[in-house]
Amino acid sequence: MVLGTKFGVRLGVVVVGALLAACAAPAGDGGEGGYAGGNANADPAAPPMATPATNEDPAAGGAPGGDPSKGEPASDADPEQGADPDAPSPPEDPVLPPATQAQLIKAFAPRLNLNPDDTYRPANVDWYLARVSMRYNHPNCPDHELLALGKVTQAALGAQSHADDKAFCQHDGSDVRKSTTSDSFFLEVASSATYKGAPRAEWKQYVVWRPKAAGLVDIEYWSFYPYNDGFLTFNHEADWEHLTVSIDPKANGAQGKALKVFFSAHKGGTTLNVGDPKLEMDGAHPISYVAKGTHANYTKPGSYEIPGIPLGVAKDVAKAAPAADVWKTESSTLLVGTRAAPKNNQLFVKYWGRWGQIGVSSETSGITRHFP
Repeated sequence: MVLGTKFGVRLGVVVVGALLAACAAPAGDGGEGGYAGGNANADPAAPPMATPATNEDPAAGGAPGGDPSKGEPASDADPEQGADPDAPSPPEDPVLPPATQAQLIKAFAPRLNLNPDDTYRPANVDWYLARVSMRYNHPNCPDHELLALGKVTQAALGAQSHADDKAFCQHDGSDVRKSTTSDSFFLEVASSATYKGAPRAEWKQYVVWRPKAAGLVDIEYWSFYPYNDGFLTFNHEADWEHLTVSIDPKANGAQGKALKVFFSAHKGGTTLNVGDPKLEMDGAHPISYVAKGTHANYTKPGSYEIPGIPLGVAKDVAKAAPAADVWKTESSTLLVGTRAAPKNNQLFVKYWGRWGQIGVSSETSGITRHFP
């Protein structure tokens, strides 16, 4: 339940929140490995939960840019930025047949070194939905359950509506919100056991195909994690992370050529051109090292400062996985299409709400992930 988060704040969250505020840590929803705070709704046995910070490498030239006039985000570093539920989805690719598209998606799918010490592993959307209920958040009033545990499906996820509150917590029948346009809808995990993720055989790599100017394409590879374990009490339920591989699909006799790779991390990330010595590739597959707990993506193993976290109190730690454990995501790719035209029955892309419980602030709440 969320009621407790609206009328009481745990001391630890207040203290750490004040510390981060004093250091001007930017606010946000978390998402891309971003810290997004302690959740007062969470199972008391669950680990303490941290605030999004930018980790962009200016020298790398920034993240792959989008064309807002075509319904694309201004920067893939933060697809949430300026997200509009009424914006049109980008058009279907007019050039490549589905077979070629599928071949290219697998050809450039990343290889992920999940930190061997990380308890919180990936999952897939259907696996997660089977373990949550859906609720509607009324600020300063009791929230309402819309879908009970076992009733949350991809189709149901984007088909909900609920009247918002007016004075004295009474519903306003003239102000009805939809789960495809409002982030007041949220998912509540039934058990902290869900945080550990799904069996490896059930992990999915969700793919967004974004046609660009001059016939180029950005392929976004999204991983879903049920839990982000970060700095002290600053964590959040659910975590969407991604790599974007920018390709020329017509190069190399239509076999495609990777041009640059973007690694998401803390509401920002790093972009490297193919051929840069800092970028590791396994053939055509970019290699990422995924930080313990936060799931931020890095180009090399190591310990990384987290912008916005003062005095090096917390760092991201990325390690190489044993060769047999590296996640070769080409075996688990799934093209999701767009909100206007979902593919492969991935109707979850229509959902505009939060993927975890509401906490004491946006930084401590389940994240949103707005697909095109």
